[in-house]
Amino acid sequence: MSAKSHVDGITVSALTEQLSKSDREKLLEGRDLKNLVKIFEDGELMSTLKCLFENDLNVARTARALYMHRNTLIYRLDKVRSVTGLNPDSFNDAVTFLILYALYSAK
Repeated sequence: MSAKSHVDGITVSALTEQLSKSDREKLLEGRDLKNLVKIFEDGELMSTLKCLFENDLNVARTARALYMHRNTLIYRLDKVRSVTGLNPDSFNDAVTFLILYALYSAK
């Protein structure tokens, strides 16, 4: 998944790419990267999250776009929540997740 979520042409990845490597590492300090990496490297979960973000965190629309039952989507989101501690259908946590993913990807 590309962390290309944007607002008026400003992308998360563009912002994080402006940081030095040491600044990116400082921002990742204290995070349980092992658990985040489990999600970052899970293609199925990342494609689910990408679709959720593209559908403005709307669970029903995301389930339809993925041709999956709403409960299946909720199960996947609960898995992300339990592994990372971040609630992907919450705006603040979604932004945090995208920033952490962009920092991780820019290594």
